[in-house]
Amino acid sequence: MLQILLDRALDHLHRGQPREAAALMHQLLDSAPDHVPGLQVLALAMAQQGAAETARALLDRAAALQPQSSEVWINLGNACLQCRDPAAADSAFQRARALGNQTVACLLGQGLACLALQRFVEAHDWLARALLLEPGAADVRLAYGQALAELERFDELAQCLEELGGEGLDGEQQRALAWLWAQAGRDEAALALYRQLLGADRADHDSRVRLALLLERLNRLDDAATELGQVAPAAALHDAGMLSLVQARVLRRRGQADIAIMRLMPALSQELPVAMRAQLQFELAKCHDSLGAEEHAMAALEQAHAAAAQAFRERLPVDASPAVLGWLQQRLRHPAPATWRVPVEDASPPDPVFLVGFPRSGTTLLERMLDAHPQLDVLDERPALEVAIEQLRNGPDWRDEDLDASLATLTSAQIAQARQRYWREVHRHVLPPHRLVDKYPLTMTRLPYVARLFPQADWLLLLRHPCDCVLSCHMQAFGMNGGALAFASLESTARTYAAVMAWWETQRQRVPARVHVLRYEDLVLDLPAQLEALMGFLALTVEPAQLVSHQASAARTRRINTPSYAQVIEPVNAHAISRWKRYRAYFSEATLATLAPWVQRYGYRLD
Repeated sequence: MLQILLDRALDHLHRGQPREAAALMHQLLDSAPDHVPGLQVLALAMAQQGAAETARALLDRAAALQPQSSEVWINLGNACLQCRDPAAADSAFQRARALGNQTVACLLGQGLACLALQRFVEAHDWLARALLLEPGAADVRLAYGQALAELERFDELAQCLEELGGEGLDGEQQRALAWLWAQAGRDEAALALYRQLLGADRADHDSRVRLALLLERLNRLDDAATELGQVAPAAALHDAGMLSLVQARVLRRRGQADIAIMRLMPALSQELPVAMRAQLQFELAKCHDSLGAEEHAMAALEQAHAAAAQAFRERLPVDASPAVLGWLQQRLRHPAPATWRVPVEDASPPDPVFLVGFPRSGTTLLERMLDAHPQLDVLDERPALEVAIEQLRNGPDWRDEDLDASLATLTSAQIAQARQRYWREVHRHVLPPHRLVDKYPLTMTRLPYVARLFPQADWLLLLRHPCDCVLSCHMQAFGMNGGALAFASLESTARTYAAVMAWWETQRQRVPARVHVLRYEDLVLDLPAQLEALMGFLALTVEPAQLVSHQASAARTRRINTPSYAQVIEPVNAHAISRWKRYRAYFSEATLATLAPWVQRYGYRLD
């Protein structure tokens, strides 16, 4: 009789009838109060009705009665997650694993608990194992995608989501997918899904706020403002950080930085995740900067970088964190062999043009100009070369500490395979019918790899006053993988600048490369002449559209993958030249001494 009641209740659950299932389980438990399967099914029925605490209490009792059942611990862990008690959930899933349970349900639950506890590296590992066991499970793929997003592994996130569509997902899953699509750069898919969600529920303010954030990121300010105008005031209580961030960005960009500050301050007075606090403080600094309040801007930056560093430590513990600038240890000790100059004869497209420079040197401005040329196609800050390099470094005989030998002993087949891997990664983002311009500023620190794989590549190196570079990098929210530690202060940013440029200049003497050097200031102040010289270097002529490339940038539907996405839709101007002088009082003597040799070398001044 008990089994019959249990089977009938399970059938009701599968039909979406939790009330009927609960009634049957109450009947069963009246006659057998310690029946563990009955307690579990009743708990599932109560959870489906939103009574998470009741479900948890039932499962606590079941676990006490049958502590050797891993299934009970998994169900209890899921109930704890519903009750927003990730620590208890973490403990429950650990008990299940200790009993030998390695099912997808257990691994998924453990990963979700770790996500909620902000143990993101650990969450990634559990969820990767779950996805390997059940790659078609949408809930597993969404959770794994969230871990990748938290770790800012956005290219992997894009690949994770490639086979996942919005159909068949419930509303909560669709909201999660839309947000992950936005972070992965699948903007049109994210926009469409947000529109669908808001069409079904106009009061879905979480989706509306995130839609506005995406629209601002795509430089669609009017559309973003329209969405913000439809957000209910009560939404500010639910997601104060995200709402304040997008409101402030739109207001600042519309010339209302003072009002933007008024939107930011209430949110900053609340308890917020440190990653969001960092974003808000960076935005606050931009607002103060635009108002000429340098002291307030620097104070906000100090808070922003402190929060960013804390978020970095949460996501990448010390034992998992890469050394700051550690990859610069990979360098040639001797001049490259003459054989490296021999063109690679294969079916690949022409070797790319690599557009590089220290971050915030103006590479995005130049990229927009090059992208406006009909015989050039731009890959916008995608780590295609890094993917090929990783393939090389995974080889059995590779040694980072002996880059000379590792590169020199590559076989023709290995070079061909690495080139093919590069182009496959490029084609994930763009199918260039013409010559590719690969814009990734710090590819300049991969000069030996490029020389070995692409001997006919051209280089465009953009320089800018070192003090302006340093200030601008310090003021940007680059994220964990782009400067959370290296740009934490003006002094550390100056040391980073000096290390990168010294590496480039030293390696440049040892590696064959065709390099055209130009300065941001010269480009801005004499655009026609500088552009003509650059295009001549590439054996192309200047096209009129290149001189007004901001118009194409403003009309662009794809996002611009750089912190300067808002600036490149404006006409070329000299506003950013010598900006550092406003902040000269904050450049210590040590900072200026670090930069002085580079200021002199590249023809700038400190007065």
